Amino acid sequence: MALMEMDVKKQTPDFLKKKLVLDLKGFSGELYWHEAMSKHTTLKVGGPADLLLFPKSEADLALLMPILTKHALPIFVLGNGSNLLVRDGGISGAVIHLRYLNQIKQVGANHLFAESGVSYPKLALFAKDHGLSGLEFASGIPGSVGGAVAMNAGIPNYETAQVLISVRLMDFLGNKGNYSVQDLAFSYRKTTLPQALILSATFILRSNPKRLIEAKMKHLLKRRQVTQPLQKPNCGSVFKNPPGQHAGALIEAAGLKGFSIGDAQISERHGNFILNHGRATATDCLALITKIQEDVAQQTGITLALEVKVIGKDAS
Repeated sequence: MALMEMDVKKQTPDFLKKKLVLDLKGFSGELYWHEAMSKHTTLKVGGPADLLLFPKSEADLALLMPILTKHALPIFVLGNGSNLLVRDGGISGAVIHLRYLNQIKQVGANHLFAESGVSYPKLALFAKDHGLSGLEFASGIPGSVGGAVAMNAGIPNYETAQVLISVRLMDFLGNKGNYSVQDLAFSYRKTTLPQALILSATFILRSNPKRLIEAKMKHLLKRRQVTQPLQKPNCGSVFKNPPGQHAGALIEAAGLKGFSIGDAQISERHGNFILNHGRATATDCLALITKIQEDVAQQTGITLALEVKVIGKDAS
């Protein structure tokens, strides 16, 4: 899930490459130029990022952030690439992928520490294996810890804010700070954070027999498998549920389930999912989104708000 974007409207000129390579001599991670974002998002669409970086540690990030800031490069931080739609023209500037920040550990009796790049389902399994309950809902959320914190990810009746106690952040200059949940503001699928990226999070859980935790996880996963189209690439829920309503039901009532544009299709199983049948483009997906919003608004007067984050530029 995408975590942070720096609002600097500049391209990455080729002449900056040499300067960046020199400045990043101490960077131990991976660096790729003009990497297709379709390889790194669950929807499998999106044009190239000017620069894609995979830091190996917090030390790499502390080196990286002030350098990118010095060169006035736009920054976008990527988790697992779910809940994200990258336009066909790609992303100007730098994308930071946090997959190597993947440490999990138990801290005290009922606390778990997880770095931002840990997958949320992996954290849920770790909690279960240690007899800790409260993250069962996360077993079916295909995002990272950082993304889950950034968007207050959840399912009906459960959300990340309920089990979160603190986060560790890094600002654009590489400075780190710890924030408690009282320092943050949470709402439906949104967390208000300082202008910084999420390094890690600490969760408070409760002891419970493993068999009960596993049974609850199986129940939630089975419900997800029955109701959601998991066989094809998708970005998860496209729209937020309006108060007292379900976006999927509104889309179904508008007669849009199964409707396609190009290789992008509104799922026949769940109206709030857009599927990529192989060659879908971001343009196809965005056209479907517009179609859904217009038809639902015409029939109900409700304008569906996006849950998926749309970033990047259109293809020229």
